[in-house]
Amino acid sequence: MTRRILLRYSAEKAAEPVLASVIKETGVLVNILYADMDTKGGEILISVKDSDAERIFSALSKRGIEFQEIKDAIRVDWDSCVHCGACVSLCPTKALYLKEDASLGLDEQKCVLCEICVPACPVRALKIPRL
Repeated sequence: MTRRILLRYSAEKAAEPVLASVIKETGVLVNILYADMDTKGGEILISVKDSDAERIFSALSKRGIEFQEIKDAIRVDWDSCVHCGACVSLCPTKALYLKEDASLGLDEQKCVLCEICVPACPVRALKIPRL
């Protein structure tokens, strides 16, 4: 099982190789699921094995990086959803998919909260939980 961790970088930390340093120090392999970074700062969503999470948390804290474990995925208002599939082709991780019966499915473990699907929904049935 893996855990998803959202790292938030300030402008000053964005100029440093923080994640590379954490990987080198801990020896923990991380999977980068999503990144939005520029000189003003940004965020990176990573996943790590459960057994490695505490080492990553400690190394990030030591470097002054704000982080939060992500346990949520997008929210689907199933009462509003019309199962049109407009969101499916946009989903980069295939977290949203059409089932055999042509209804919408959601694999929460694959969702990286990129928010690409939200504006595509014609009935606004998709919402992002605020972190």
